[in-house]
Amino acid sequence: MIKKYLGIVGFLLAFVGITISALYKFYGTEIEPLCEISFFIWITTWTISSEINKEKPKKWWIYTVAILSLAAISTMLFVYS
Repeated sequence: MIKKYLGIVGFLLAFVGITISALYKFYGTEIEPLCEISFFIWITTWTISSEINKEKPKKWWIYTVAILSLAAISTMLFVYS
């Protein structure tokens, strides 16, 4: 089930995060890292989902994408705080 819906869940999380960030920016309050984090979550889940759905997925690629995206998100949180 996770294999089938991972990309959709990532897109929905990104859509909600980007929408909230845009609304707060429209009303004058900025939530800086929320939009970027949402975008990274979307790209990460999209990449992992496309690799998982292949006939022979490369586990090293899945782990590499997951670790790099977690490092990027952690760095963004550290820089913006």
